Amino acid sequence: MTLVTLDKIVRRFGDDPILDGLSLRVDEGDRIGVVGDNGAGKTTMIRILAGVDDADLGQRNTRNHLRIAYGAQMPAMPKGTTVHDLVMRGTGEHGALEARMRALETRMATGDEAALRDYGELQAAFEAGGGYDRKHQVEKVLSGLGFPIVDLQKDVSVLSGGEKSRVQLAILMTTPADLLILDEPTNHLDLQGIEFVEDFVVRYPGACVVVSHDRRFLDAIANAIVEVADGQANRWKGNFTHYSQQRDLALLTQARAFKSQREFVEKEMEFIRRNMAGRMSAQAKGRLKRLQRLQLIDKPQGKRAQMRLSFGATTRGQQGQTAIEAEDLTVKAGARTLLDRTSFRIWFGEVTALLGRNGAGKTTLLRLLAGIGQPAGGAIKRAHNLRIGYFSQEKNDLPQHGTVLDALRELDRTVDERTLRDHLALFLFCGDDIEKPVTELSGGEKQRLSLARMTRAQFDLLCLDEPTNHLDVAGTEGLEQALKEFPGTVVLITHDRKLVDEVADRVLWVDDGAVRTFDQGLAQCQRVLAEERAAARAADAEARAEAAAKSAPPPTEPKKAIETGKVRNPRMFQKLEERIIELEAQIEGLRAAMFDPANYASASKMKQLQGDEVRLKAELAAAYEQWENWQ
Repeated sequence: MTLVTLDKIVRRFGDDPILDGLSLRVDEGDRIGVVGDNGAGKTTMIRILAGVDDADLGQRNTRNHLRIAYGAQMPAMPKGTTVHDLVMRGTGEHGALEARMRALETRMATGDEAALRDYGELQAAFEAGGGYDRKHQVEKVLSGLGFPIVDLQKDVSVLSGGEKSRVQLAILMTTPADLLILDEPTNHLDLQGIEFVEDFVVRYPGACVVVSHDRRFLDAIANAIVEVADGQANRWKGNFTHYSQQRDLALLTQARAFKSQREFVEKEMEFIRRNMAGRMSAQAKGRLKRLQRLQLIDKPQGKRAQMRLSFGATTRGQQGQTAIEAEDLTVKAGARTLLDRTSFRIWFGEVTALLGRNGAGKTTLLRLLAGIGQPAGGAIKRAHNLRIGYFSQEKNDLPQHGTVLDALRELDRTVDERTLRDHLALFLFCGDDIEKPVTELSGGEKQRLSLARMTRAQFDLLCLDEPTNHLDVAGTEGLEQALKEFPGTVVLITHDRKLVDEVADRVLWVDDGAVRTFDQGLAQCQRVLAEERAAARAADAEARAEAAAKSAPPPTEPKKAIETGKVRNPRMFQKLEERIIELEAQIEGLRAAMFDPANYASASKMKQLQGDEVRLKAELAAAYEQWENWQ
């Protein structure tokens, strides 16, 4: 069933249309990844899709009572509200939906068919918000997004920008909805957080539309890719890898067809020119008429412009020698100890990925490696005359005045303007773009300008903190190629797993006050950490079981029934608990059956399933009441 469609949408900003006749359809079960160059109109499209913005022309049509979870619905973060309470409250949709479903359940018990239909439509959205186990779902999502238990009682007014973004993502992920729309959800997440969101989206009972430049994430979650370009939305089946292959094949096919048609037209025109006035003029005129009716194939546009980065061709240091060595390193942030007497090495000619949970101290450590600040203890030894370039994710190296051209000129005023313009063009700053004030640039444009400034100098060691933030896929691929070609040494913080896979020789994992080295890269790091987490969960479960066994009261003799008729027999109590477990399993089975397309398409089958669910819920409520009042 179709949830929402956009038909020939036009949206203008000034005289130029950002969307020009765009059409899109989202169906139940869709997992759509949205890609496109920065400024192509991705966010504009999804805001219209969500109903937040209106189009200048075209139509948006939705299914009746469609519920959409999108960032524009985010509540304020008032002082005095905890993280847990804010996410539990959410947008208020869950409470309203639960009240409506309970009212419908009462009507369904009387055989009201309209109530049965309405209940079926509401159920998927309700389950997406956590169902009747919302508290557990909220806590699970917050934990998965990197909030430890102690932080759930934090006042939201003291959160950092990244923490607030994760709180807003948690609210979206626990909002009852038929359609979930996420715009760059992997920003501000560490690797474990990204993996959690991946798993969540894959299991989400509704449809999902996700804007992302994270190629590995799109490979994991998408069953379709929508590319926004030239004001249009082109849809491709499969994940990002399939999209890349299909798009390259389509461009090749179009190029061949264009070339073949052009050769045909040139051959026909040559015949027409030679014979228009001769004895074969009738044939020439006939061929001309056919050419005039011919639908010409457009010249293929090819791939989008990509940044062409070069971090320098000459560097100091021999492959395999030590560029930086940390000995008994202690790092603090205020009174908090981030690293405690840890040691590691960075080798010349290698790319080292610096990874770990949010808040573990990656950025603080990278700044120290770049020579910014001093450690609380231990030593950082650098190779002699090591030239270090540092890229900050805050982009605080950019001037707060002047234009794009001025920001590059201030690095070296002896360079002529033509050279500076040519360099900026490599980073997609062309024409009037170079006269833009720096303060008016978007996040992606600031990212490109910071990279443009960095590549004007020669460095032996690059310290890069989240360089892919705000870059589109083309920009990320350009950075990836530049890092592969750079002959020097790189220390890289990033949440882009594909980038790490492609360029990193080894991984330094920062966690729990130490730095661990994984010489075989990301795959080894993820495998070892997953095995350790599994072992920790098993040990924790075993410890809880032992503690429960020790604290369990000794068995007592069965007592007689009292005047109220309540049974004290432990065997009967055990049977009651078994019945509760059985009822819960049956209800879960019914809910799973309701999501089966074959059942969902049958009104009679859905009526039967919903009626069974109401009956079992009533039995479960009675069983719980008996269990709670047991004497």
